[in-house]
Amino acid sequence: MTRRVQAVLDTSFWVMAYRAEIAANCLDLFDMVVPGAVELEIQANDPLVPRGEFPYATLFRHLRDKMTDPPFPEPAPLGDLGPGEAAAISLAQHLGAALLINERRALKLARNLGLAAVAVPETIVGLHHRGVISGPAARRKLTLIEHNTAPEVLRPAFEALAALEAR
Repeated sequence: MTRRVQAVLDTSFWVMAYRAEIAANCLDLFDMVVPGAVELEIQANDPLVPRGEFPYATLFRHLRDKMTDPPFPEPAPLGDLGPGEAAAISLAQHLGAALLINERRALKLARNLGLAAVAVPETIVGLHHRGVISGPAARRKLTLIEHNTAPEVLRPAFEALAALEAR
């Protein structure tokens, strides 16, 4: 097993990792640090069923003790972003850690700031490259998130899978 990389979790990454059925696999790859704002977003109840819980929130609740708390006090969030994204980017900068994020605009901003930002499609390719999942499974996982992931984030992953399988 390879050493886990310290990475700050954003809500968009967790939700898409859940939909792609790789959220638990991510615990083998990353020491996930969870900003308070991200935890609040993930645990927010479904407004249509206020006493209910989103399935990705249930999994998060069960796996939360496998993740790392942020330092106290957390650094101030960046402006002009949603609360989770703003907190996650700021914390990743503060810690010098990677950032797990799937939202296109925030992913681009993080990379422009010099952060090692990782999206779910890249993680799927990495799991295939490590032999954790097969090529067909990786393609299926990418299709599970294609309606909620920007084409410019998804396309390179399909291309990378094709290149890996052409070897």
